[in-house]
This record gives sequence, C-alpha cells and structure tokens, in this order.
Amino acid sequence: MKIAYVVHDYHRSGGHSRYVAELATRFAKHHEVHVFANRIEDDGVAAIRFHKVAAWRANALTTVLSFILPVTVQIGSGFDIVHSQGFCGFRGNIFTAHICNRAWHRGLESLHGGPSRNETIFNAVATILEHALYRFRSHSRVIAISERVADDLVNFYHCRAPIQVIHHGVDLDLFSPANRSRLRVAARAQYGLADSDMVFLYVGDLRKGASRVIQALSKLGSGRLLMVSRSRTGPYERLSEELGVADRVVFAGPTNQVERAYAAADAFVLPTPYDAFAMVVTEAMASGLPVIVSREAGASELIKHGLSGLVIDAADVAELHRDMEALARDRSWAGRLGCAARKSVENLTWDRVADQTMRVYRELLES
Repeated sequence: MKIAYVVHDYHRSGGHSRYVAELATRFAKHHEVHVFANRIEDDGVAAIRFHKVAAWRANALTTVLSFILPVTVQIGSGFDIVHSQGFCGFRGNIFTAHICNRAWHRGLESLHGGPSRNETIFNAVATILEHALYRFRSHSRVIAISERVADDLVNFYHCRAPIQVIHHGVDLDLFSPANRSRLRVAARAQYGLADSDMVFLYVGDLRKGASRVIQALSKLGSGRLLMVSRSRTGPYERLSEELGVADRVVFAGPTNQVERAYAAADAFVLPTPYDAFAMVVTEAMASGLPVIVSREAGASELIKHGLSGLVIDAADVAELHRDMEALARDRSWAGRLGCAARKSVENLTWDRVADQTMRVYRELLES
C-alpha cells in the first residue's frame, strides 16, 4: 500500500504530529509511506519519505491557508491512501478530526474575557473550512479521536462521511508507575518541591482551566501546584498573588520531558472548557496518577468516575476544590485511584491505534 500523510509539522512531541509519527513509523515497516509537512524532525527510526511543503508561518491562520494549496499540488495522484489531519489539504480520502474548531471556540467564549480578536478571526475561517470538509466529503472516511469530537462533527457540521472513533494511544513504558518512581526524587528537586508536599499537576494551555485550579488551591490549607505550559504566565501569576498562594504555585514553563513532571506530582488536574481528547490525561493515568478532569475533555470518556478518576463540571470551582481536598486528605484512596487509572489505559497502545487505522484504510479501499 502506498500511503501519504499530510500534517503541518512532523515530530514526536505531542498532538496530531505525534499521532502521524506513531502511525507512519509502524506502517513504514510493510508499506511505502510518505509524509508531506512544513517542519520535519526526522529521527531516522523508519524508512519514511519526507516532502517539505512551503508555508508562511506568521501565525496560525497564515500557516493553514498558505499550506493547503502547495501540499495539494505536491501530493498529486498515485497514492492508495492520503491521510490528512483535519483540513490540511484538499486532497485526501482519510481525515482525522483532532478538534472541532466551532466547539473549541464556544469553550473559549465561556472563559472570562472570551476569545481574542485573532482567535475569533481564525475560528471564522477554520469553521468554514471544516464545514466544507466534513459536510461534503461523503465518499471519504473520518477518524475522530473521541466520541466528543464525533458528536461535534455531526452536530455542528452535519458530517456525511462514515466516522470511526479511535482514541489516541499512550507510551506505556515512558509513562508508567515504575518510571515515575525512578524519576521522582530528582524531579521533585528539579521543581523545588519538598518530599512531603501534596503536588497537583497541570499540563497544557493555561486557558484550559488554570485559573480555576489556582482558585481551588487557594481554598486548600496546604498543597502545591506545578504548572507546565508554554502559555504566558503573567495573568496567572497575578491571580496567585491576589489569592495569597504565589508561594505554592510553580510555573515551570514548557518541557520536552513531561514524564518528569508526572513523576514529581501526586495528582493531575485539567478542568478544561473543551478538549478534543487531551493526551496529557491518559499520560497521567498511565503514570499511575489520580486525575481530576472535566467532562468536556474527550479523554474523560475513558474514566469511570470515582473508580479510575474524577470527572467534574469544568466551571465548578467548588467541586474541583472538594475533589482536590479529598485526594490530599486520603492519600491511600488517591493511590488506589491512580492504580485503577493505570489499569484502565493499558489497552491504549499505539499498536492498537495502528491496527484500527489500517482497518479503516482497508475498508475504504474495498468499498
């Protein structure tokens, strides 16, 4: 089989780029695999043929618009499968929906201050492109990374194409209780955390609930909050100071070794107003951490509330505080939740994702 992947960036750091890398690496063992991308980090682990596509990277919108036409021309014909990540290009017969932009924008509107001007402009263009893609490509196949996304594609865009839900995989060796134990002492020292601290961890875009976690922390008598993000921290640092918890919040910035952050933590929190999946949730669960996640995150579909994690209303700070307090008060229960979380994701391997994806490819070709 001759397979082409279309993605803006190819690397293993996360998101849809990681998704493409995991699939391409596995399929390159038995198929001819090509990757069309603007930025490429080739680690040389597989016989993949890379094609650099020009794009103007001034901002998210220029990247999207300037990438579409060149990649459509470069791909040409001759591939059995052209697997695009959302609306990366016009040519494709498999499309993976990593997000529903209209649903994400509604999530932003629920936040204090709402979306920025640039985000509003991007949403206006992105939703038009997504609507055109999912409404009128009835002969293609769509892979949604969660039931949440599958429902959004139907509700917002009236998607006609068959949709197959395939949850993201997780590296069960890198993110594991054993690795967490091995790294814990050094990781705590790295972030300036005492061994006795109850440490809550937040990873990702700070708009996805960081202010609510800080508010909940301020209602706890003790505990520390470790925030790993590339977002601007200014507003959140000011909020921490206003609420009197600045000395209990660590803003660590981004990292390419997020497993060390999981090792330093005792629990994971993500009260996001929207997330198509949130790979950080399953990484935390695989690491054996108890998780508190809003039901707006696609990964919450994998959690049995009270058994393998805690699922909350994204906007309910009081509920978030109660759950954080319960985990801090009963460390034994928190440990049991973490163990159950690990067991619940042990079938989420990237090999399973590849097998299910190949099944979609073959069904398309047979039809």
